[in-house]
Amino acid sequence: MTATPIIKVGFCVSYDWELLKKSVPRIYADADIICLAIDKDRKSWTGNPYAFNDQEFYDFISTIDVDKKIIVYEDCFSLPELNARQNCNRHRMLIAEKMGKGGWHIQVDSDEYFLDFNSFVKELKKINPNPTGKEKPLNVCACWVPLIKKTATGYLHVIFHNGIPETVPMATTFPDYQRARHNDHFNVITRHYVIHETWARSENELWFKINNWGHAAEELSEKQRRLSYYNLWKSLDENNYQYISNFHPASPTTWPALNFCIGQSVEEFIRNFVNQKFPLSTFQLLLKNSRNVSRVKFYTGKLLSIINTSQK
Repeated sequence: MTATPIIKVGFCVSYDWELLKKSVPRIYADADIICLAIDKDRKSWTGNPYAFNDQEFYDFISTIDVDKKIIVYEDCFSLPELNARQNCNRHRMLIAEKMGKGGWHIQVDSDEYFLDFNSFVKELKKINPNPTGKEKPLNVCACWVPLIKKTATGYLHVIFHNGIPETVPMATTFPDYQRARHNDHFNVITRHYVIHETWARSENELWFKINNWGHAAEELSEKQRRLSYYNLWKSLDENNYQYISNFHPASPTTWPALNFCIGQSVEEFIRNFVNQKFPLSTFQLLLKNSRNVSRVKFYTGKLLSIINTSQK
Protein backbone atom coordinates (compact mmCIF):
# COMPACT_ATOMS: atom_id res chain seq x y z
CA MET A 1 0.00 0.00 0.00
CA THR A 2 1.32 3.45 -0.87
CA ALA A 3 1.90 6.06 1.85
CA THR A 4 -0.89 8.24 0.49
CA PRO A 5 -3.50 6.12 -1.31
CA ILE A 6 -4.77 7.74 -4.51
CA ILE A 7 -6.77 4.88 -6.05
CA LYS A 8 -9.28 3.72 -3.45
CA VAL A 9 -11.61 0.90 -4.47
CA GLY A 10 -14.63 -0.15 -2.42
CA PHE A 11 -16.92 -3.16 -2.80
CA CYS A 12 -20.34 -3.71 -1.24
CA VAL A 13 -20.00 -7.40 -0.34
CA SER A 14 -23.10 -9.55 0.09
CA TYR A 15 -24.70 -12.87 -0.91
CA ASP A 16 -22.89 -12.94 -4.28
CA TRP A 17 -19.45 -12.43 -2.74
CA GLU A 18 -17.93 -15.28 -4.80
CA LEU A 19 -18.08 -13.03 -7.85
CA LEU A 20 -15.25 -11.09 -6.16
CA LYS A 21 -13.01 -13.88 -7.40
CA LYS A 22 -13.55 -12.49 -10.90
CA SER A 23 -13.78 -8.76 -10.14
CA VAL A 24 -11.01 -8.14 -7.56
CA PRO A 25 -8.14 -9.62 -9.63
CA ARG A 26 -9.00 -7.17 -12.44
CA ILE A 27 -8.44 -4.13 -10.23
CA TYR A 28 -5.95 -5.39 -7.64
CA ALA A 29 -2.63 -4.37 -9.21
CA ASP A 30 -3.66 -0.75 -9.86
CA ALA A 31 -5.48 -0.08 -6.58
CA ASP A 32 -3.72 1.48 -3.59
CA ILE A 33 -6.35 0.38 -1.08
CA ILE A 34 -9.34 -1.97 -1.39
CA CYS A 35 -12.24 -2.04 1.07
CA LEU A 36 -14.51 -5.09 1.18
CA ALA A 37 -17.52 -4.06 3.27
CA ILE A 38 -19.95 -6.72 4.45
CA ASP A 39 -22.89 -6.67 6.86
CA LYS A 40 -21.76 -8.10 10.19
CA ASP A 41 -25.01 -10.06 10.57
CA ARG A 42 -24.93 -11.29 6.94
CA LYS A 43 -28.17 -9.57 6.01
CA SER A 44 -29.16 -8.02 2.68
CA TRP A 45 -30.30 -4.43 2.24
CA THR A 46 -33.89 -5.62 2.70
CA GLY A 47 -32.98 -7.29 5.99
CA ASN A 48 -33.05 -10.88 4.72
CA PRO A 49 -30.30 -13.21 5.99
CA TYR A 50 -28.15 -15.05 3.48
CA ALA A 51 -25.79 -18.00 3.60
CA PHE A 52 -22.14 -17.01 3.72
CA ASN A 53 -19.00 -19.13 3.89
CA ASP A 54 -16.70 -17.07 6.11
CA GLN A 55 -13.83 -19.52 5.90
CA GLU A 56 -13.82 -19.54 2.11
CA PHE A 57 -14.17 -15.73 2.01
CA TYR A 58 -11.15 -15.12 4.23
CA ASP A 59 -9.16 -17.83 2.46
CA PHE A 60 -9.77 -16.01 -0.82
CA ILE A 61 -8.52 -12.74 0.70
CA SER A 62 -5.38 -14.31 2.16
CA THR A 63 -4.61 -15.83 -1.24
CA ILE A 64 -5.09 -12.73 -3.37
CA ASP A 65 -3.92 -10.01 -0.98
CA VAL A 66 -0.20 -10.47 -1.51
CA ASP A 67 0.47 -6.73 -1.12
CA LYS A 68 -1.77 -6.26 1.95
CA LYS A 69 -4.05 -3.73 0.27
CA ILE A 70 -7.38 -5.18 1.41
CA ILE A 71 -9.40 -3.98 4.39
CA VAL A 72 -12.37 -6.09 5.48
CA TYR A 73 -14.94 -3.75 6.98
CA GLU A 74 -17.81 -5.35 8.92
CA ASP A 75 -20.65 -3.15 10.14
CA CYS A 76 -24.43 -2.98 10.22
CA PHE A 77 -25.41 -2.17 6.63
CA SER A 78 -29.02 -3.33 6.95
CA LEU A 79 -30.98 -0.95 9.17
CA PRO A 80 -34.65 -2.00 9.52
CA GLU A 81 -35.90 1.61 9.45
CA LEU A 82 -34.38 2.12 5.97
CA ASN A 83 -35.52 0.63 2.68
CA ALA A 84 -33.22 -1.27 0.31
CA ARG A 85 -32.11 1.80 -1.64
CA GLN A 86 -31.42 3.83 1.51
CA ASN A 87 -29.36 0.98 2.96
CA CYS A 88 -27.48 0.74 -0.34
CA ASN A 89 -26.64 4.46 -0.27
CA ARG A 90 -25.60 4.32 3.38
CA HIS A 91 -23.43 1.25 2.77
CA ARG A 92 -21.57 3.07 0.00
CA MET A 93 -21.10 6.24 2.03
CA LEU A 94 -19.68 4.28 4.98
CA ILE A 95 -17.18 2.63 2.63
CA ALA A 96 -16.07 6.09 1.47
CA GLU A 97 -15.71 7.27 5.07
CA LYS A 98 -13.70 4.15 5.92
CA MET A 99 -11.20 4.86 3.12
CA GLY A 100 -10.91 8.54 4.07
CA LYS A 101 -11.05 11.83 2.19
CA GLY A 102 -8.97 12.58 -0.84
CA GLY A 103 -7.84 10.50 -3.78
CA TRP A 104 -10.10 8.85 -6.35
CA HIS A 105 -12.97 6.94 -4.76
CA ILE A 106 -13.96 4.05 -7.00
CA GLN A 107 -16.79 1.66 -6.22
CA VAL A 108 -16.99 -1.62 -8.11
CA ASP A 109 -19.79 -4.09 -7.48
CA SER A 110 -18.93 -7.77 -7.14
CA ASP A 111 -20.55 -8.57 -10.51
CA GLU A 112 -18.57 -5.93 -12.46
CA TYR A 113 -15.39 -6.81 -14.36
CA PHE A 114 -13.22 -4.05 -15.82
CA LEU A 115 -11.78 -4.85 -19.22
CA ASP A 116 -8.80 -2.51 -18.67
CA PHE A 117 -8.65 -1.03 -15.19
CA ASN A 118 -5.05 0.11 -15.68
CA SER A 119 -6.10 2.35 -18.58
CA PHE A 120 -9.06 3.68 -16.56
CA VAL A 121 -6.72 4.61 -13.68
CA LYS A 122 -4.37 6.38 -16.09
CA GLU A 123 -7.27 8.46 -17.35
CA LEU A 124 -8.30 9.37 -13.80
CA LYS A 125 -4.79 10.56 -13.04
CA LYS A 126 -4.76 12.69 -16.19
CA ILE A 127 -7.94 14.37 -14.98
CA ASN A 128 -6.51 14.88 -11.50
CA PRO A 129 -3.33 13.14 -10.26
CA ASN A 130 -4.26 13.52 -6.60
CA PRO A 131 -7.71 14.85 -5.67
CA THR A 132 -7.97 16.41 -2.22
CA GLY A 133 -11.75 16.18 -2.02
CA LYS A 134 -12.02 19.97 -1.96
CA GLU A 135 -12.30 20.39 -5.74
CA LYS A 136 -15.56 20.91 -7.59
CA PRO A 137 -17.21 17.45 -7.44
CA LEU A 138 -16.75 15.24 -10.46
CA ASN A 139 -17.81 11.71 -11.47
CA VAL A 140 -16.03 9.61 -14.09
CA CYS A 141 -18.22 7.06 -15.83
CA ALA A 142 -17.49 3.78 -17.57
CA CYS A 143 -19.71 1.90 -20.02
CA TRP A 144 -21.48 -1.26 -18.97
CA VAL A 145 -21.82 -4.41 -21.06
CA PRO A 146 -24.79 -5.98 -19.22
CA LEU A 147 -24.98 -9.78 -19.25
CA ILE A 148 -28.65 -10.75 -19.16
CA LYS A 149 -28.73 -14.54 -19.25
CA LYS A 150 -26.36 -17.49 -19.43
CA THR A 151 -27.53 -20.21 -21.81
CA ALA A 152 -26.11 -23.68 -22.47
CA THR A 153 -23.53 -22.32 -24.90
CA GLY A 154 -23.08 -18.62 -24.14
CA TYR A 155 -24.48 -15.34 -22.89
CA LEU A 156 -27.26 -13.00 -23.92
CA HIS A 157 -25.99 -9.45 -23.49
CA VAL A 158 -27.21 -5.94 -24.24
CA ILE A 159 -26.16 -4.14 -27.42
CA PHE A 160 -26.66 -0.43 -27.95
CA HIS A 161 -26.56 -0.17 -31.76
CA ASN A 162 -25.25 3.33 -32.53
CA GLY A 163 -26.18 4.85 -29.18
CA ILE A 164 -24.02 5.60 -26.16
CA PRO A 165 -23.87 2.49 -23.95
CA GLU A 166 -25.38 2.43 -20.49
CA THR A 167 -22.96 4.34 -18.29
CA VAL A 168 -22.33 4.26 -14.55
CA PRO A 169 -20.29 6.61 -12.32
CA MET A 170 -17.40 4.40 -11.26
CA ALA A 171 -15.09 7.03 -9.79
CA THR A 172 -15.54 10.33 -8.02
CA THR A 173 -13.44 13.01 -6.35
CA PHE A 174 -16.20 13.60 -3.80
CA PRO A 175 -18.27 10.60 -2.62
CA ASP A 176 -21.96 11.49 -2.47
CA TYR A 177 -23.99 8.37 -3.16
CA GLN A 178 -27.57 9.58 -3.54
CA ARG A 179 -28.92 6.67 -5.59
CA ALA A 180 -26.36 3.89 -5.55
CA ARG A 181 -23.36 5.58 -7.26
CA HIS A 182 -25.44 8.28 -8.95
CA ASN A 183 -25.70 11.88 -7.78
CA ASP A 184 -26.11 15.36 -9.27
CA HIS A 185 -22.38 15.93 -9.85
CA PHE A 186 -21.02 16.55 -13.33
CA ASN A 187 -20.36 13.27 -15.18
CA VAL A 188 -17.40 12.67 -17.47
CA ILE A 189 -17.99 9.77 -19.86
CA THR A 190 -15.08 7.55 -20.89
CA ARG A 191 -14.58 4.81 -23.48
CA HIS A 192 -13.75 2.27 -20.78
CA TYR A 193 -15.93 -0.83 -20.55
CA VAL A 194 -17.05 -2.99 -17.64
CA ILE A 195 -18.73 -6.37 -18.05
CA HIS A 196 -21.76 -6.35 -15.76
CA GLU A 197 -22.98 -9.83 -14.79
CA THR A 198 -26.23 -8.30 -13.65
CA TRP A 199 -28.97 -10.79 -14.62
CA ALA A 200 -26.84 -13.72 -15.78
CA ARG A 201 -27.49 -15.82 -12.68
CA SER A 202 -29.23 -19.10 -11.89
CA GLU A 203 -33.00 -18.83 -11.47
CA ASN A 204 -32.76 -19.04 -7.66
CA GLU A 205 -29.89 -16.54 -7.48
CA LEU A 206 -31.69 -14.04 -9.69
CA TRP A 207 -34.96 -14.31 -7.79
CA PHE A 208 -33.08 -13.66 -4.52
CA LYS A 209 -31.23 -10.74 -6.08
CA ILE A 210 -34.27 -8.90 -7.43
CA ASN A 211 -35.98 -9.25 -4.06
CA ASN A 212 -33.03 -7.88 -2.12
CA TRP A 213 -31.12 -5.31 -4.21
CA GLY A 214 -31.63 -1.55 -4.14
CA HIS A 215 -34.13 -1.61 -7.01
CA ALA A 216 -36.51 -3.63 -4.80
CA ALA A 217 -37.42 -0.32 -3.13
CA GLU A 218 -38.05 1.44 -6.45
CA GLU A 219 -39.19 0.25 -9.89
CA LEU A 220 -39.41 -3.38 -8.71
CA SER A 221 -41.09 -2.67 -5.38
CA GLU A 222 -44.28 -4.54 -6.31
CA LYS A 223 -43.92 -8.32 -6.10
CA GLN A 224 -46.19 -8.88 -9.09
CA ARG A 225 -44.02 -6.62 -11.21
CA ARG A 226 -40.88 -8.47 -10.10
CA LEU A 227 -42.51 -11.80 -10.87
CA SER A 228 -43.67 -10.67 -14.31
CA TYR A 229 -40.22 -9.42 -15.24
CA TYR A 230 -38.62 -12.59 -13.83
CA ASN A 231 -40.93 -14.79 -15.91
CA LEU A 232 -40.08 -12.80 -19.04
CA TRP A 233 -36.39 -13.34 -18.28
CA LYS A 234 -36.94 -17.09 -17.82
CA SER A 235 -38.47 -17.32 -21.30
CA LEU A 236 -35.39 -15.87 -23.03
CA ASP A 237 -33.18 -18.21 -25.03
CA GLU A 238 -30.74 -18.27 -27.96
CA ASN A 239 -33.61 -18.33 -30.47
CA ASN A 240 -36.02 -15.64 -29.25
CA TYR A 241 -33.67 -12.99 -27.79
CA GLN A 242 -33.68 -11.06 -31.09
CA TYR A 243 -37.36 -10.25 -30.62
CA ILE A 244 -36.78 -8.53 -27.27
CA SER A 245 -36.21 -4.77 -27.15
CA ASN A 246 -36.33 -2.05 -24.50
CA PHE A 247 -35.78 -4.57 -21.73
CA HIS A 248 -34.55 -2.46 -18.79
CA PRO A 249 -36.91 -2.63 -15.76
CA ALA A 250 -36.47 1.03 -14.78
CA SER A 251 -36.03 2.87 -18.08
CA PRO A 252 -36.81 0.41 -20.91
CA THR A 253 -34.85 2.15 -23.69
CA THR A 254 -31.63 1.92 -21.64
CA TRP A 255 -31.37 -1.70 -22.88
CA PRO A 256 -32.46 -1.35 -26.52
CA ALA A 257 -31.64 -4.86 -27.79
CA LEU A 258 -29.97 -8.17 -27.03
CA ASN A 259 -27.21 -10.13 -28.70
CA PHE A 260 -25.57 -13.51 -28.18
CA CYS A 261 -21.92 -14.44 -27.62
CA ILE A 262 -20.46 -17.91 -27.13
CA GLY A 263 -18.80 -18.61 -23.78
CA GLN A 264 -19.04 -21.32 -21.14
CA SER A 265 -17.81 -18.84 -18.53
CA VAL A 266 -17.50 -15.09 -18.12
CA GLU A 267 -13.78 -15.38 -18.84
CA GLU A 268 -14.51 -17.16 -22.13
CA PHE A 269 -17.21 -14.62 -22.96
CA ILE A 270 -14.68 -11.82 -22.50
CA ARG A 271 -12.22 -13.56 -24.82
CA ASN A 272 -14.91 -13.99 -27.52
CA PHE A 273 -16.70 -10.69 -27.08
CA VAL A 274 -16.31 -8.20 -29.92
CA ASN A 275 -17.24 -4.74 -28.66
CA GLN A 276 -19.10 -2.23 -30.75
CA LYS A 277 -17.28 0.88 -31.86
CA PHE A 278 -17.77 3.71 -29.38
CA PRO A 279 -20.36 6.00 -31.03
CA LEU A 280 -18.71 9.37 -30.33
CA SER A 281 -15.60 10.76 -31.99
CA THR A 282 -12.85 12.25 -29.84
CA PHE A 283 -14.18 15.75 -30.56
CA GLN A 284 -17.80 14.79 -29.82
CA LEU A 285 -16.74 13.20 -26.53
CA LEU A 286 -14.73 16.31 -25.66
CA LEU A 287 -17.83 18.47 -26.16
CA LYS A 288 -20.01 16.09 -24.14
CA ASN A 289 -17.51 16.17 -21.26
CA SER A 290 -17.23 19.98 -21.22
CA ARG A 291 -18.79 21.69 -18.22
CA ASN A 292 -19.08 24.92 -20.23
CA VAL A 293 -20.93 23.27 -23.12
CA SER A 294 -23.20 21.51 -20.65
CA ARG A 295 -23.93 24.81 -18.90
CA VAL A 296 -24.78 26.56 -22.20
CA LYS A 297 -27.14 23.71 -23.17
CA PHE A 298 -28.83 23.85 -19.78
CA TYR A 299 -29.50 27.58 -19.83
CA THR A 300 -30.47 27.54 -23.50
CA GLY A 301 -33.02 24.87 -22.72
CA LYS A 302 -34.42 26.89 -19.83
CA LEU A 303 -34.64 30.00 -22.00
CA LEU A 304 -36.47 28.14 -24.77
CA SER A 305 -38.85 26.69 -22.22
CA ILE A 306 -39.65 30.19 -20.88
CA ILE A 307 -40.19 31.52 -24.42
CA ASN A 308 -42.48 28.61 -25.34
CA THR A 309 -44.46 29.06 -22.14
CA SER A 310 -44.91 32.77 -22.71
CA GLN A 311 -46.19 32.18 -26.27
CA LYS A 312 -48.97 29.85 -25.18
